[in-house]
Amino acid sequence: MSEAPNRSVSHLSGYMVGDVHHFPVRVYYEDTDAGGIVYHANYLRYAERARTEMLRVLGVPHAEQVAATGVAFAVRRCVMDFLAPARLEETLEVRSRITGVTGATVLAEQTIYRPQSGGSMPTAIVGGDAQTLVRLSLKLACINAQGRAVRVPTPVAQAFARLGVARDSGDNTRRGDGDKINSKGDGAPAGAPLEE
Repeated sequence: MSEAPNRSVSHLSGYMVGDVHHFPVRVYYEDTDAGGIVYHANYLRYAERARTEMLRVLGVPHAEQVAATGVAFAVRRCVMDFLAPARLEETLEVRSRITGVTGATVLAEQTIYRPQSGGSMPTAIVGGDAQTLVRLSLKLACINAQGRAVRVPTPVAQAFARLGVARDSGDNTRRGDGDKINSKGDGAPAGAPLEE
């Protein structure tokens, strides 16, 4: 497994801005329900794809690390907050951030945005024209082939450490600053006002 983020990864994998992974998604007909809006379970698919591509961008592709270590990630807990619907052919962006690594678990926050203009997402920070659609807070368990919990593999923990996430922190704090991460998934400190 690679130790450094892979800069030659296809744009299909998204990209990192600081410690946040950005992953573009287009809504297809198959993603929508009879009402023409994204079926709620498909947001889980978007989030899963984004986490997989984040690992690829960080230089530890999921399939490669499973083959090398026999360890995979399984969602242990997921809390979703649905704020607004997405519709057919809209362009969305999933932003993912790892907030903690404790023993056999990885804590992550993901937010799915839509630009109000309907165009493509800005490449830097979500501007005033972006709308938050869904927020996810996840606890991922590292498991072996027998389904038993095992420690986060060292290459993966090292990749997350490069993002400033300390292993075995146990309290969702970022290394160096000690600030709690909020549930918005946008990097603002805990207690920051939510934009709705």
